[in-house]
Amino acid sequence: MFGLLDKIGTTAAAIAGLVTGAAVTFAALGLYDAWIDDPAVAKAAREGFVAASEKLALQGQVDEMKRQFKIAEAAAASDRARAEAANREADDAWAKYEAAVAADTGDDGCRVSPDDLDWLRKSRGQAGSGIK
Repeated sequence: MFGLLDKIGTTAAAIAGLVTGAAVTFAALGLYDAWIDDPAVAKAAREGFVAASEKLALQGQVDEMKRQFKIAEAAAASDRARAEAANREADDAWAKYEAAVAADTGDDGCRVSPDDLDWLRKSRGQAGSGIK
């Protein structure tokens, strides 16, 4: 009977040893995973994020600047076209004015005669007489 208990005790001790060894191994691997492996994996995963996000942000800024440049370029082109049209209109108006001045040869009553000068002198008073 003691022989059977010795075999059961030895078997139980072996099973208990295996279970304890497995538990210790599992705990050690869990600690290794939590303290060493996970931070290294996370660091490797985050390694390119900052550079990639900065690149993406800068690319967005460049695209926005290109868009604004195209809008400004289109606005400048339309402004140049309007300025050229305004210059043409001003040149046409000046040419019409010059033609009207050249064509005006008639007496329109705007000439100053010596009688007009006398009247102006009398209405203003004599020089040095002060205010009337």
